Amino acid sequence: MRDYLGVDWADAEHAVWVEDEAGTKIMSRTVPHTVEGLAEFGRWLDERRAAGRELWAAIEKPEGRLVDFLLDHGVVVFAINPKAVDRARDRFRMSGAKSDPFDARVLATFLRTDHGHLAPLRPSSEAAQELKGLTRDYTRHVRQQTRLLNQLTAALKAYYPRALEVVDDLKSRWGRDFLGAYPTPAALATLTERRWQRWARAHRLSGARAAELWPIVQRPQLGVPAHVVRVQARLVGALLEQLGVTVGTVDAYREAIADFFGRMPAAEWATSLPGGKSGTTVPRLYAELGDAPGRWETFRHLQGHAGVVPVTDRSGKHVTVLFRFACNTHLRDAVHQFALQSLKTSEWARAYYDRGRRRGHRHHHALRALAAKWLKIIFVLWSRQVAYDETHHLATMARQHLRQTA
Repeated sequence: MRDYLGVDWADAEHAVWVEDEAGTKIMSRTVPHTVEGLAEFGRWLDERRAAGRELWAAIEKPEGRLVDFLLDHGVVVFAINPKAVDRARDRFRMSGAKSDPFDARVLATFLRTDHGHLAPLRPSSEAAQELKGLTRDYTRHVRQQTRLLNQLTAALKAYYPRALEVVDDLKSRWGRDFLGAYPTPAALATLTERRWQRWARAHRLSGARAAELWPIVQRPQLGVPAHVVRVQARLVGALLEQLGVTVGTVDAYREAIADFFGRMPAAEWATSLPGGKSGTTVPRLYAELGDAPGRWETFRHLQGHAGVVPVTDRSGKHVTVLFRFACNTHLRDAVHQFALQSLKTSEWARAYYDRGRRRGHRHHHALRALAAKWLKIIFVLWSRQVAYDETHHLATMARQHLRQTA
């Protein structure tokens, strides 16, 4: 015996609809997102399970406190894509009218009638979930760092392009110190060669590097109105302050991820991948894969979830191959970056990418194709918990080529 729950979540309260296998309504209520409200709902769930009812729930999110709450109470949770719910809503009302209780009913009925096409959530271990949280937060901080660097570059181009010629890496410590010490063209014009040499030594620039940069520092600059200089210099100062904090945060997260991932059992096989012993790409990739047994049914399932294989639109004689937008964008970004890094260390990956380029594929197209090949390999490593061996893989490719030739 099974009950189907539809949960339309919100910040303050959640709408819940429950029906049985025949579609008969059992309960419809709102659950406040408070300790008391969830505790009462949890008791009801436990009572239903104690009465021998199996509980399946549909909700429009794959993670979060409410999802954890349902899993903790023994509920089998199905994450439903909001687009699927929007289309299923038309089965009941063609007018387009909607409400939270109605959406909860749509979720419950959709799960009851179409659960054969859906897969339940398979949560990873706490360690894998913590790693995923760390890597996703790290990615957000890196994007913030990139935004600040772009804003800083644009501001310097507006009034002080000479600084961009002197500093080749704006997020470096000496580069930020240079902009702090000489924030305007007028300040740079007062710099003498002796003071420059002293400043360069204090910031650990080599003598050759300092001598190379000095002629650039001396070059004349185009005049800029004083009010523009004042406005942009203030902006640069504010951006430098934010950038300093963000760079420190990114470095701290990078160290935390490397330390945390190194203590996980999966690191034994995951670090055997190209670039796995340094950087955050392999930890990010593993965090999105998770460690729940049976989460990935086949390597094709994994490739589609990562968005590295296209979508085919076929109707009669019309066939169109389209880019796959519906996917885990975090996983796609991680495997795309991994494929790019593998070009430096993997012989077959470099050859595969070059062959794609010779066929006329653009850079990112060729990388996506390579990422799909890598996911086929990674799926086997993930399933069997074995390390990657480049020599063994090359030998396997040679045997397959001989069989195809024969």
